[in-house]
Amino acid sequence: MKLLSWHDVGTHPAWRSGDVADLRPAAVHREGHPRGAVSLPVAAEARPDGSDLAAVFAAALPAALLPPRHLPLLLVGDEPGLVAAAVRWLRDRGRGWIDGAVLQAQDAPAGDWVTGEGDRVLWRPNAFLAAHADLLPGPDAGPAIDFGCGGGREAVWLAGRGYEVTAVDHLPDALALCERLACGRGVAVRTLCRDLTAAGAAPAGPWALALALRFLHRPLLAALPELLAPGGVAVVRTFRFAPDVALLPKRRYCLEAGELLEFFPASRFDILAHVEDRDPDGRPAAGVVARLRVNRDS
Repeated sequence: MKLLSWHDVGTHPAWRSGDVADLRPAAVHREGHPRGAVSLPVAAEARPDGSDLAAVFAAALPAALLPPRHLPLLLVGDEPGLVAAAVRWLRDRGRGWIDGAVLQAQDAPAGDWVTGEGDRVLWRPNAFLAAHADLLPGPDAGPAIDFGCGGGREAVWLAGRGYEVTAVDHLPDALALCERLACGRGVAVRTLCRDLTAAGAAPAGPWALALALRFLHRPLLAALPELLAPGGVAVVRTFRFAPDVALLPKRRYCLEAGELLEFFPASRFDILAHVEDRDPDGRPAAGVVARLRVNRDS
């Protein structure tokens, strides 16, 4: 595998967008690192010599800490074997646009080697949610909940905007990652480990804002009028079935064409936004931002 040098990285798309992960120890990163790089240290005991690299990389480089898979990513470090192994590991997990580089301070162009920690992250919240942030109620409207939160990016993003957030998932590892993200951003997120497909498992609320992103449980959508506060907003975005598209969940976990709005009748909801399009990674999806009417006649 060819690893990049300073001569190569200046034109790399990930360098230009700031999607650069520094695999070296955090203390070394603070002493000096490539401009714009975010510290994602790989455990010191990890070596490409037969060590359990898979477990180490899974802990250091979970998808929730990285840019969306359709975006470029550049891994940098000072050990060529470790950088190359990390690139291969992520490629094997579906990340195609990724390269590695070994960059040394003494070779850096002026201004491209900096010190300190920084507060940037590589991850982004769901693109549909971020694009419709102006339609969300303000943090003072009441608490927010993220149903099926996964690694917690959206919950942490909301908390960073001042919301009181509860994040729910059935996987303890996902909630641990959510808590890790929240700690890294200096915000608080309440986590609940629940199987939302079980009857009555959804926390009762009332919620001023409810998210269900890439999590489809139709009974939960049907229950939103009872879970939301009057005037509360639901943001739902998930996959839409298409027979000719690979890499989709099983059909029962995808919306059918036109199905999403069936859960948001005009007698109960004002539709603030609705689309049937494709996610940035090309997969068909549908999304809605809907506000529960204060009463049926309003």
